[in-house]
Amino acid sequence: MLRVKILNVHKKSPAARIGLMPGDDLLAVNGHKIHDELDFRYWLDGDPLILRIKRLSDVFEIEIEGGLADEPLGVDFEPMRYRCCGNNCIFCFVDQNPDGLRRSLYFKDEDYRLSFLFGNYVTLTNVSQKVLTRIAEQRLSPIYISVHVIDPGRRQQMLGLRKDDRLLQKIEFLAAHKIEMHAQIVLCPGWNDGDYLDETVDALSRYFPYIKTVAVVPVGLTKHRNNLPQLKAVTKHMARKILEWEQKKSEYFSSILHTFFVYLADEFYILADEPIPPAERYDTFDQLENGVGMARNFLDRFHREKKRFPRKINDKRLCVVTGTMASPFLDKDVLPHLIRIPGLEARIIPVENSFYGSTVGVSGLLTGGDIAATLKDCEPCDLVALPPNCTNYDHKFLDDYTIPQLEAEIGTACYQSSDNFLEILRVLEKENNG
Repeated sequence: MLRVKILNVHKKSPAARIGLMPGDDLLAVNGHKIHDELDFRYWLDGDPLILRIKRLSDVFEIEIEGGLADEPLGVDFEPMRYRCCGNNCIFCFVDQNPDGLRRSLYFKDEDYRLSFLFGNYVTLTNVSQKVLTRIAEQRLSPIYISVHVIDPGRRQQMLGLRKDDRLLQKIEFLAAHKIEMHAQIVLCPGWNDGDYLDETVDALSRYFPYIKTVAVVPVGLTKHRNNLPQLKAVTKHMARKILEWEQKKSEYFSSILHTFFVYLADEFYILADEPIPPAERYDTFDQLENGVGMARNFLDRFHREKKRFPRKINDKRLCVVTGTMASPFLDKDVLPHLIRIPGLEARIIPVENSFYGSTVGVSGLLTGGDIAATLKDCEPCDLVALPPNCTNYDHKFLDDYTIPQLEAEIGTACYQSSDNFLEILRVLEKENNG
């Protein structure tokens, strides 16, 4: 039986007033069967609103006259059960995790609902026509698609598919129903670069404006690749070649689509030792969470913030922790402005990733253990500023370190901000007064 279980009913809410109870199953809204919370949200508009409820062995209906208007029903549902990925991608990062991590880090999600809700990338390989129709009818837009390559044979090799998954047919259906899509290509040297890359990007451009952007990101390789296909990392030379390719491609798309359409992850510019492009190059920053334009967004915000920095700080030391990838531009564009503040001694502390290997340089994959080991060998400071993306929603690092545990181990207060240096300096000043 299709249903969504109610876990909690908020006090003084419409749900409480009509007598809903924790443990109730919501079966239908206005006659429409409910598969999950997205169905519930979609069918909520109605006057009256009729809820079909199962309580123990009883099934009954409750009518809400006048509907909900703008007031939420006031219930918490059990978490959705997400679809897992059945692909066997040669570059899958989950397969490169070491043993012994928390269970959630080994889950490979492949759920279009997560794509709509949180911007997770899906390959669409397990999406049926029924699901495509639901996406179109319920306007689950935008959707983020891991494309990688459109050549059917090469796609089967890279994703470990037994047959052609008809990706372009699925994209065509979504485009015909005006669903906004954003695509990504994980670039694996020797696999989907060169002619394959040109073919893929050109094919996707034919679905513009419904495919709004295409991001190209370098493959991430850890030291835990035993018994996995051999892959090459993107080198400095190749990164420069990709920058040249992207400049020509984006100029062409800009002339015919009036948007750059294809965008490179920040890592390519850092690998190539080239400046981060200006904000205009990223149009509307649609793939920011994919590491595309994140550096530019941070730098522009920092340069706005620095105008409001304190005139002086009373002799305190600040350590800014980052991954090895970001440290060069932080040294160049951030540190000089911090050390100009009288009384502030600031340092950028790059942490080498021994957990995944030195080839992984992003701050979001740093562990508490690696940060602790690095800081123990550094001069002491009064506050450690941690990257905003190195812990999960439970404030745990990948190795299950907590921030209080890290503080206890290094003997220094730590603060995790949203890359807001005004905020960091205010916390440091409070440390002054403490």
